[in-house]
Amino acid sequence: MAQPRPSLTLILDIDERFDSEETRLEVGRCYTYVGTALVRTHKAEGDAEPENIMRMLVKLGTRKYLSREDEESEALWNTVIERWLYNQFHTVVNNMQIFNRRQREIGNDQLPFTWLEIELENGALVVRLRLDSASGMPASTSEVVSRMRAALAAGRLGEGVCRISAPSEESFEKQRLEGLANKAKREEERRYAAEEAAAAAEQERIAAERQAEEGFLELPSLAAAEEERENQGVDIEELFALEEPDFELRYSEWTVDYRDGSSATFDSSSWPTD
Repeated sequence: MAQPRPSLTLILDIDERFDSEETRLEVGRCYTYVGTALVRTHKAEGDAEPENIMRMLVKLGTRKYLSREDEESEALWNTVIERWLYNQFHTVVNNMQIFNRRQREIGNDQLPFTWLEIELENGALVVRLRLDSASGMPASTSEVVSRMRAALAAGRLGEGVCRISAPSEESFEKQRLEGLANKAKREEERRYAAEEAAAAAEQERIAAERQAEEGFLELPSLAAAEEERENQGVDIEELFALEEPDFELRYSEWTVDYRDGSSATFDSSSWPTD
C-alpha cells in the first residue's frame, strides 16, 4: 500500500517594510515548485528589528502522528513525517537562500527570515525554529522536531503545550554573543592571512621584475599577471555563493508555550534520544 504524502502550504509572513509588488512577483517565481506560497504582512513594531516568518502548514488529512500511544501514529511519524520534514527543511531553507542570492544578483533588497514555523497535525502543535543570520538551518534539524514530539508524548513538557520554540531567547542571546566574537576572530585571521599573501605576492613581483631587467627581457608572464590583478574586482564564485552565517545555532534549549498563556524553558541536552 502506498504511504500517504503530506501536502505543504507556505505562508511568508513578512514585515510590511519588505512588502512590494516586485517582491511578491519574485516570490511567485521562486517558490512555485516548493509548494503553494502565500505572502502575508504584519505591521512594523517601532524601531525593533523586523522578523520575517516562514510558516509551513503540513496537511495530512485527519491522520494523527504526534501521539506515541498507538502503532499507526508511531509508524506514520517514523516512515513518513520525519523523512518528509528532513526533505522539506532542505528544500525550503535552500530556496530562501537562493532567493536572496538572486535578489543580490539583480540588485534588489534581500528577504531575510528569522523563524521557520511548522504547524503539525492541523495545529495541534506549532514548532518554531530560529534560522541563522543567512536564513539557513541544517536539514538534520528535523531530528530536533522528533525529540520535541518524543518529549511531548513522554509528558516531559507538561500538559496543554501549544508551541515549542528553539533555541530559547536566553540560549540564542548567549550563542549570538559567542558566535559574533568567534566571527570577529575568524575575520581577523583571514585579514592577516590575506595581508601576508599579498605581501608575498608583491615580493615575488618585485623579484621577477628585477630578473627581467637584469636579463634585458620583458617577461610575458608579468604583463599577464598585471592584467589578472586588474580583473580581480569581480569574484564569480563569491557572486554566486550562498551567504555564510555568522555562527551555527544549537537547538537543545526550548521555550514551551501553553494554552493558558504561560511558558517554561527546558534544556533537552541531557535527555535520552528515544
